[in-house]
Amino acid sequence: MATMARSALVTGFPRRQAAVHLVRELALHSDLSVCALVPESEQERAVELIEAIPAPRRNRISVWVGDPRSIDLGLSGEELRMLSERIEVIHHCACVTDPAGTKEEAEGNVQATAEILEVAEAAPRLKRLVCWSSATVSGNREGFVKESDLSDEMGFRNPIEESLYLVERTLEESSGELPIVVLRPALMVGDSMTGEIQDLSGFYLLIRFLLSAPEDYRIPTPTHAGVRISTVPVDYAVKAGLRIAQDERAIGRTFHIVDPKPLTVQHALHLFAEATGRPAPKEHDPLNLATALMRAPGLQRFTHTTRAFLDQLKTDVIYDDRNTRELLAGTNITCPPLESYVDAMVARARRE
Repeated sequence: MATMARSALVTGFPRRQAAVHLVRELALHSDLSVCALVPESEQERAVELIEAIPAPRRNRISVWVGDPRSIDLGLSGEELRMLSERIEVIHHCACVTDPAGTKEEAEGNVQATAEILEVAEAAPRLKRLVCWSSATVSGNREGFVKESDLSDEMGFRNPIEESLYLVERTLEESSGELPIVVLRPALMVGDSMTGEIQDLSGFYLLIRFLLSAPEDYRIPTPTHAGVRISTVPVDYAVKAGLRIAQDERAIGRTFHIVDPKPLTVQHALHLFAEATGRPAPKEHDPLNLATALMRAPGLQRFTHTTRAFLDQLKTDVIYDDRNTRELLAGTNITCPPLESYVDAMVARARRE
């Protein structure tokens, strides 16, 4: 493996959508080389994604076969020493944030973070440890949630949210000794330009449902139609996260990467109905959205994912993003409104 000085380590590649975009962005626009920590079972997929990056920028990427949940990241002693000596930035994206994740995956989130902290402590050049968490760490809380808020008093909707809370608590304990930045994206969807997605979840389940429904099907309005829901395209989240992480003022702080003007669930449903060519949602219908989705042919194998998504649509929360706005002020990095990329999401779903 060729020596590459001044590197960024990215975990979660290629399984996590944010990690895939991060590796691409860093290779194309950063002066750092990229060390992608890749599970052995994902090597072929990782190589495919890297090969899609234009040469010679893709030559800045090296694949390190390992697992962030394993001792020493699953690397040999010599590999770990080489990696530790060169990394200046760690983007820890391996945490599972999908609310439908399993208890085992939740435990893996905590274990992986503990291992990454050990690597960070051993890295003499380290300038930043960036943890990609999720705004859903707020769990059952409703109302206004500050970026500085981290509490378990209201409980959590699933094991993944609780594990993210434990992850952030662990990072908090090390924040006095390490240059830690915590990023909390809202519900992440595909690329705003291409619609590119990693997993079939969230609003993509709704799109798939609508595309498979008769053209005159009118989707029912859920009981909590006035709940506001913040979605962010992965390309915006990554650009914002990279810019924030580069700023010295980010160290020791947490950032909500969210839509500053979140839509209501009802408005979002209108947009998706229009984009798929279906009638506007019904206003008062005895058959609620949850029943329709859970009974839909073709979605029954996604029952757990669908239920987790519906839980999100019932929790009315507004995420404060003043830290994010402060560090992005004066840049051209802004969150595009859902109206501007809903057609790209639907077009991608049609192709898939």
